[in-house]
Amino acid sequence: MKYAFLFLIPFLFTLGGCEKKDIDPQQAVLAEVNGEGITVEELRALMPEEGPEEGENNDPDALKNNEKTTMAEIEALKRGLLDQLIDRKMLLQEARRLNIVLGPSEIKNQVDQLLDGVDEPTFFKRLSDQNISRESWEKATHENLLIEKLLDQLAREGDAKALNISEKTVQDYYDKNPEQWHVDEQLKLRQIVVDSAEKARTLRATILNGGHFSEIAKIHSMQTHTEDGDGLGYVSREEVPDEFAPLFELDIGSVSEVIKTAFGYHLVLIEDKRPAQILPFEEIREKLYQQLLDKKRELAFSKWIEKLRSRTEVRINEELLKSFS
Repeated sequence: MKYAFLFLIPFLFTLGGCEKKDIDPQQAVLAEVNGEGITVEELRALMPEEGPEEGENNDPDALKNNEKTTMAEIEALKRGLLDQLIDRKMLLQEARRLNIVLGPSEIKNQVDQLLDGVDEPTFFKRLSDQNISRESWEKATHENLLIEKLLDQLAREGDAKALNISEKTVQDYYDKNPEQWHVDEQLKLRQIVVDSAEKARTLRATILNGGHFSEIAKIHSMQTHTEDGDGLGYVSREEVPDEFAPLFELDIGSVSEVIKTAFGYHLVLIEDKRPAQILPFEEIREKLYQQLLDKKRELAFSKWIEKLRSRTEVRINEELLKSFS
């Protein structure tokens, strides 16, 4: 996010003796939320760059997509971003109304997380390179924390009702939506990937003569990036390359022929099979309960935010928004 007002600092000193009508256009008020203004500067900070400058991305597809951007889409983008700023201002006002404040430890913990091990001078130098001042960053961080704390408080206050999801409700939802719990046939796979067909054939012969698949994979495979090394876990047909389709015809314990893909030459061990099935209720009960709980919380939040909007006075300078570019 770029803050255009930083470029205006050298000019502020020339405005002191000007008449009131010569106010910095960046500070013109686009909207008011309960009397608090949102400026052109704030909306401009959220707008994407207009397009690639000379020497930057001139990819034909990207340019073609830019050409397809219509005035209606630009107007919709401006309106959507302004709505976000209005909601943000509204939430900050509500946090103040409820006397929500931040303790020093909350701020420090958040700053430590954002720094992510980078020392402060380096971090703020990076911000400066993006035309973001330390003051602006700290203000935005403080406001984000206030909003998070407000929403956390709302969630806690709504927990008593939100958590009132009976076992019958969960069971009924499961029974009425069987298509959601259907899973296709799955194979549990382990693979070795090498850079030549000859090497793959040699390793396959070694495995068929009693060599341990995983040990050979540790030594020779180019791809052992999963937590389980060479293990791919359970996968369905849709989750593997087309070249792996014949694997679904093999028996458990089988080692595939050499399979060539764009990644190299594969040997694949079939460790286990799961037939297509409807997942049993007990297996997904906790996950389903959490899904229903999340939906109920989202609904409660939507009602709360609409109620908050209904008692918030918002005025938008439509002419200024229309002329904004």
